[in-house]
Amino acid sequence: MAGSSVKSDIIKCQLEPVDAADYKAAFTSEHRSRLQSTFAGGVCDWTQPGVEQQELIGTWISFDAGDDQS
Repeated sequence: MAGSSVKSDIIKCQLEPVDAADYKAAFTSEHRSRLQSTFAGGVCDWTQPGVEQQELIGTWISFDAGDDQS
């Protein structure tokens, strides 16, 4: 979740390829290789919506107590 929004509304993030230039640290070739192998599928791209993420349909769901059939 490092780098994600404080909203925490993404269950599964979309991935982007690892780019050592995105990090402030200076990587040796060994470090860069380990980074690539650790995140072979990519790293989260927090600028994109989550995988299959949908917009909210509202903030509160209400239930009408008058519909109780008991």
